[in-house]
Amino acid sequence: MAITTTDAISIGQELPQLVKEIPQRKIDAYSGVRPRYIHSDEGFARKRGFPAPLAQAMMSTAYVSEMMTRFVGAGFLKGGKLSMAFIKPVLAGDRLTVHGIVKEMQPESGRTRVVVEVWCENQHGDKTAVGTASGLVD
Repeated sequence: MAITTTDAISIGQELPQLVKEIPQRKIDAYSGVRPRYIHSDEGFARKRGFPAPLAQAMMSTAYVSEMMTRFVGAGFLKGGKLSMAFIKPVLAGDRLTVHGIVKEMQPESGRTRVVVEVWCENQHGDKTAVGTASGLVD
């Protein structure tokens, strides 16, 4: 259930983790399937130096958005912000865990902007994406 007031939020608070399996079929549904495409053609991905097709980076962004929406609800959907850097490829067959820690709480237009450090890790503990996300609460 989403938090809608600052009473239940504190600096350093960890958000509930979100775990997502990344099978090829999910990548295909997100990216489409076509030949000579690094996201759906395994042979082509291998020729490009990857052991498997790559997930679209925006899939990680969508998972961070899901975590933030679960945390602050409409406060992320209306007025949320998200900035991500993608630092390691996510491959078909990976398992991503999305993390977040509250870093700041700033007054904004009669509400509070909750700023969260966010990152995704694969099943090996390697960070694949890092960034910040924020949402508004009362």
